[in-house]
Amino acid sequence: MTTQPFSPDVVNAIVRDMDDPRYPSRITVFCDHCGVENTGEYMVSTEMTSTERLAVARQHLVQNEGWEHTTDGDDFCRAHAGAPE
Repeated sequence: MTTQPFSPDVVNAIVRDMDDPRYPSRITVFCDHCGVENTGEYMVSTEMTSTERLAVARQHLVQNEGWEHTTDGDDFCRAHAGAPE
């Protein structure tokens, strides 16, 4: 999985390259504890499933925004990451 987000110049180059299957997609992840939303633009591929596209956003939030994603599929914002439910 590619590190997100890309600079505007990189996004522009990807979108202009007709052989590159990636495209920008707006993805929202919800905190399963409080319902807060985090929406971002991520570069995904036409070859990815919806689950794989969601994983791109989740990976970015966990690595850069302090979110937590559990093995059973729950997502927790920075305020609730690591907190008991």
